[in-house]
Amino acid sequence: MERARKRRAAPRPRVSRRNATRRWCVPPALMHEPEELLEAAQVFDELPGQVGLVLWQSLRDVTLWASMPDERREGLFTDAAAHKRLEELLVSGAEPALEVSLTTLAALVGAPASANPEIVGLVCLQVSRWAEARGAMATAMAYAQAAALTCPEDPGPALQAGSLALRWRRSARAETWLRRSIGLARRKRDWANYAEAYVELGVLYTRRGEPEPAYRYYIQGLRASKRHSMTHVRGAALHGLLLLAMEAGALDDAERFGRGALRAFGRGHARAPELLHDMAYLWVRRQEYSRAIPLLQRLLPTRVDTVDRAVTLSILAHAAAGSADSRLYQESWIDAWTLITRREGHEEKHTRSLLELARASALIRDWPHVEQAVRVAVRATSQHREPVIAAQVEEMAAAIRDHRGEH
Repeated sequence: MERARKRRAAPRPRVSRRNATRRWCVPPALMHEPEELLEAAQVFDELPGQVGLVLWQSLRDVTLWASMPDERREGLFTDAAAHKRLEELLVSGAEPALEVSLTTLAALVGAPASANPEIVGLVCLQVSRWAEARGAMATAMAYAQAAALTCPEDPGPALQAGSLALRWRRSARAETWLRRSIGLARRKRDWANYAEAYVELGVLYTRRGEPEPAYRYYIQGLRASKRHSMTHVRGAALHGLLLLAMEAGALDDAERFGRGALRAFGRGHARAPELLHDMAYLWVRRQEYSRAIPLLQRLLPTRVDTVDRAVTLSILAHAAAGSADSRLYQESWIDAWTLITRREGHEEKHTRSLLELARASALIRDWPHVEQAVRVAVRATSQHREPVIAAQVEEMAAAIRDHRGEH
């Protein structure tokens, strides 16, 4: 009994909460998609020819170098390897900007022991942005991950990798990189990357159709942004909360979040046009069509991307139908439909636009056009990755079936 009392009374060793947090919060990240049999093999599909080969070889060089401890990097490559990389680069026909980046990576092969990880990481991110601008998302992802491997304790490259995976619609991979960025940021007390990664997780869960965790992540990012005076992250978090509130039908809350986001961004911020576009859509949802139409018309010339422009035109058609402007409704509907059907087989990119066109037509009981839009939307959602959109399409399809039953 006496021994048992002593065991119970013995003080427990103190575990630093900070150290416990560090152990908990740096999970590994997904590096490949399940279908990838060879590392970064998609580079060849996206960028065939000599440029793709040089990009793939340079990527393998970086990932091999990053996987080695400092003391084992000396002599990692043969003496002739750097010269060979430069010769291959010279005959590849690479663009000047890409050639500069790949020349820097060839220098790593020539002097692996003295290469600066931060410079290598920055160059990999440059290549990643180059590839993304050309639609080569697998190549962009591979180089973003290479940057994160090169600087494994830096939350910034991990956040870049997670954000890119999110833009590429690779949800599982994005989540692992974003959570890794949060862990690294907590460890280094890097609150900017910490807050931004939480906001990106909010975006991810919003797309998955899981509003409760999305709300928590946006609030986490919002609190961190307020504590550390990061207005752009605050604006992004409030923008995300606007979209969640609008989806839930809490339109007053949505307007409040939107006004807060606009104050945080300011009129000259790069994200202000997208925010204003969502505010215009909110006014359409509130049936305040006279407020929405002028703003949508003002934003339309800035929407140069085909998908974005189709969305704006379809919302404009919705607003025009609600305000009984038949001419504007017809013009906007036809313009949006032309953009959507311009390239056969790409309708899955336009599912939101198709939904808005169906809603616009349903508003004025233009059932032939409702059926036309829903028919294409149903076909497109078979390849769609967002459950929320798929559920909305099914809801519209059910409305069509009910209408047919009534007649």
